[in-house]
Amino acid sequence: RYDFADIFRGSPMLKQILASCSLVAVLGMGALPALAQRSEPLVAQATPNAIADAELQKFANVAKKLKDISTNRNTLITQAVEKAGLTLPRFKEIYTAKQDPKVKPSAAISNDEQQKFDRVLAELVEIQKQTRSQMGQAVESEGLKVPRFLEILETVQKTPDLRSKVDQLMK
Repeated sequence: RYDFADIFRGSPMLKQILASCSLVAVLGMGALPALAQRSEPLVAQATPNAIADAELQKFANVAKKLKDISTNRNTLITQAVEKAGLTLPRFKEIYTAKQDPKVKPSAAISNDEQQKFDRVLAELVEIQKQTRSQMGQAVESEGLKVPRFLEILETVQKTPDLRSKVDQLMK
């Protein structure tokens, strides 16, 4: 199963950057929105006081890089979908129908559309592989290890003061 649904969601600044990047999914640990909704964390949560200012700055630097990577990925996805002869709304509609058999597309999926969809999906898998690599490099380029980044991420998501501080650091 391919998890590209996050591409089509909009959200506030920090959440958008982190969710649209799907860092956790890209790093092979599941979808970021699912992480945010879990009652038990997948990774150990850092306490707000245990995150040094320098480490929070590294986190914000990574988030900026992830935003750029995500923007580039979304551009590549849009180009791939349009190059295949599908619109983003129609691609999303077909994708949603494939993920949930209860969802019926507004129009039947033609054989031609199905072939285009399949080609695009294969291309999106490659784009996601490239994104996975770039995101891992972005985290490590700031001197953070992925597990620590995820600990900080979970803490930031659950701590409004830290979330505000990260938003400020990203400006």
